[in-house]
Amino acid sequence: MKYIIILSLIIFLCVGEINALNISAIKGKQNTRDFEFSKTILVNGVEFENGFLKMPLDGYKTKKYSNIKILSKDFYRKIFDCFKLKECTVNRNKKDVLTKVENIFPLKSPLRIANANVSFDDELIVVFGIVKEKKDENKIWISYPKDFEIKNEVFKNNLENLIKREFLKTLKDKIE
Repeated sequence: MKYIIILSLIIFLCVGEINALNISAIKGKQNTRDFEFSKTILVNGVEFENGFLKMPLDGYKTKKYSNIKILSKDFYRKIFDCFKLKECTVNRNKKDVLTKVENIFPLKSPLRIANANVSFDDELIVVFGIVKEKKDENKIWISYPKDFEIKNEVFKNNLENLIKREFLKTLKDKIE
């Protein structure tokens, strides 16, 4: 019985790590760094100020938007440790990243017609814009936050197709 509990605990811990974004590279200075996660996602300009992490903000005129947010305490701790303790656990292995469109919200703008909240391994959530093509209103494209990049083209195409499918399934007829 004792061995079954230990084995279950080991499996649980390993599965938790499988479904977690890992830090695969770090660049930057003392209080501002760029993080690469799971050799796929790049978040630029993460700051450490007054003992807290500050994710990069997007802006339009005088408004600021938080389009990149941390969802889990463990993920926050991984990044926090890189700044505060100067102990980063870097894992250069590539791993698949689980993506899920959490919500799609219609907007009143004639071009940016909706926002899509997409989670990555339930640790990071990013707001993407769904934008109508100026010349062909039946076509849409996906807008990224300025400090967020996808490094893998196949992953990027799959992500954009997922967002477009979810948009068409949930909101297309409500916006037209």
